[in-house]
Amino acid sequence: MNQEHQHWGVEALWEELAPLLPDLSIEVLARVPSTNAALIERLRRDEQQKRDASSFGRRQHDLQPCLLVAEQQTQGRGRLGRVWHSSAGASLTFSLALPLALADWSGLSLVVGCAIAQALDPGSDTTPPRLALKWPNDLWLDGRKLGGILIETVPAGKQRMAVVGIGLNITPEAASPDVHFASGFASLNELLPGIDAPTALKRIAPALVAALTGFASGGFEAWHAAYARRDLLSGKAITAGALQGQARGVNARGELLLQTSEGLQTLYGGEVSIRLSANQGSA
Repeated sequence: MNQEHQHWGVEALWEELAPLLPDLSIEVLARVPSTNAALIERLRRDEQQKRDASSFGRRQHDLQPCLLVAEQQTQGRGRLGRVWHSSAGASLTFSLALPLALADWSGLSLVVGCAIAQALDPGSDTTPPRLALKWPNDLWLDGRKLGGILIETVPAGKQRMAVVGIGLNITPEAASPDVHFASGFASLNELLPGIDAPTALKRIAPALVAALTGFASGGFEAWHAAYARRDLLSGKAITAGALQGQARGVNARGELLLQTSEGLQTLYGGEVSIRLSANQGSA
């Protein structure tokens, strides 16, 4: 564990997460181009070393889970190759790498979003949540984008390592002045006044680890109702690539249902850009 950033409470966080994810390591870096890219590079290097070691008959080491936090990302990446800007103190950017043996990865980003939203904004039976989820990987607060999720995978022997990257605006200063937010952006301190990045991580990380480690047994279907409660697009007119229609929620595999003039269409996560109609804001 990195001992230089005690204000992140790394030791206490590790003690909380280790029972859920044995062999976990936690690192905090002051500055890195991309936490996802850094972990993926390590995993690929380790996998190559395992192959090289096996050729000489040496014992292969396991790829261990790692939580990598960056106080600042200089080349953060979002879905569809978009840039995710972050600044020290104003953003929370981290990635979690862990092995997942899944027959079906469908809906994983939606489950991650649900876990984060529930940890930050549990709501109640009588009060609707302020944190909403925009399919397939964005978190929105009061109709504006708060953060995003980027999930990538790397082969690791007979299974795969998932690298789950999270980026959240903590304060308004998180927005780079040269970035145009067509629909505005939100910061977490609007929901939780006074919260800082380490406190947000402490709230999010246990829920995230529990959701990821439990996904193999329950899949997205176990989270279907929770997602529907926070579904930003449901019932709204949207554009999805070349398609236009009304969002009808998601199915049991987390695929977006779009009612078009030609009938009900099913959309997969893939490379589809989703936009709300002009009078509802742009996503």
